[in-house]
Amino acid sequence: MSFDGLGIALSSLQAQRRALEVTGQNVANVATDGYSRQRIGMAANAGSSVPAIHAKPTGVGQGVLSTEVQRARDQFIEVRANQEHATESNLRQVQATLDRIELAFGEPGDNGLGAQISDFLAGWDDVANKPDDGAARSQLVARAETLVAGIAQVDETLRAIRGNAVEELQASIVDVNATASRVAELNQRIMVATSAGLSPNDLMDQRDLAARHLAATVGGTVRPAEDGTIDVYMGGTTLVRGANANALEVTIDNATQTVAIVWAKDQQPAAVAGRAGGQVATINEIVPRYRAEVLAVATQLHDEVNAIHATGFGLDDPPGFTGRDFFVLTGGALTVNADIVADPRKLSASSAALTTRDGSVARSIAARTGAESGYRNFVVRLGVEAQTANRRVEIQSAITDQIDMAREASSGVDIDEEMTLMIQFQHAYDAAARLMSAIDQSLDTLINRTGMVGR
Repeated sequence: MSFDGLGIALSSLQAQRRALEVTGQNVANVATDGYSRQRIGMAANAGSSVPAIHAKPTGVGQGVLSTEVQRARDQFIEVRANQEHATESNLRQVQATLDRIELAFGEPGDNGLGAQISDFLAGWDDVANKPDDGAARSQLVARAETLVAGIAQVDETLRAIRGNAVEELQASIVDVNATASRVAELNQRIMVATSAGLSPNDLMDQRDLAARHLAATVGGTVRPAEDGTIDVYMGGTTLVRGANANALEVTIDNATQTVAIVWAKDQQPAAVAGRAGGQVATINEIVPRYRAEVLAVATQLHDEVNAIHATGFGLDDPPGFTGRDFFVLTGGALTVNADIVADPRKLSASSAALTTRDGSVARSIAARTGAESGYRNFVVRLGVEAQTANRRVEIQSAITDQIDMAREASSGVDIDEEMTLMIQFQHAYDAAARLMSAIDQSLDTLINRTGMVGR
């Protein structure tokens, strides 16, 4: 028995105690978002392999060495997870936009534009049956005003959706800039800790969680560096490099009513994806496209009704009357002719002057279904696009869940596993303590009782 045994037992006590501390840290952070399971590295201490002049190693070894605290992390899964979360965030933003647009139209329903267009055309049929009925004429004018108000309300709602998207995009970019600065700050702290020989695992977890947020928001791509830091790229430009972060800005072109995300340092366009990419698509493409569809319906109503209405005569129009428009379209806003609103008798229902029984013009307008069919086709396209978006989100969500499960399996904390390891390390600690006591007792006998036999 030698003093080397005490060193072996002591190294085991220190290693098992440290392993218990790491296990306790895992248990304490089992519900912490972004936390990665940690394990302490252990290696056998073989001792010296070079013999001394009067002594040589026994070959037993010198105990155990506890190396660095390792963080369970699969870099490939992390990169894939960031990509999938960025895609899902983008699709969910588009889905939310289409849901809001569908609510704006209220189809199918009794209060949607489709029902209002049908009521408007039915009003012309009523006038055709009773051209001289003032009530039928007034009712038609009221339905026309309801229809143009409905079209204006839908357009205003679409404008509000776009305005909200602009505000959300600006808030997202402010958040991205703050998060990028946070990642750069954590990179700096990680470099300092690493150079000092400390374990920056918890800082790395916080940084990776922030980088994941950047990926979901703007589609940032993460690349690890050799010094433990990470760089975050957008396209080919760095959003974060080491301890430095570049800021983004939102610019609005009032002439084209479009927005762009640019780099603050040089105003060059930034390649964005993720949720911000969906917000840009909402502002620049989706909402303008549906506003154009609404305008196309209003224009078709204006052109179809006016083309026939201008050929007819009101109840008091004399022979040779040159015609009167029913709708007025100014700057994209559809309204009912103010003269007809003031006096429904000026509504053209007959093909001849000063007749009270001819409703042929009103009947021709009632039979025109181009605008109604165009609107229905447009609503069907909206429904198909929204359904496609919902399906894509459903598929992408399943993919993202699978990746998250794989990431959780590789880096998450399993309470059962930690409890098992805790018992293992505890027993190893108890055994090392018992070994030290046994060696101490043996040395005590050797030192204090040797040579006492026979006294």
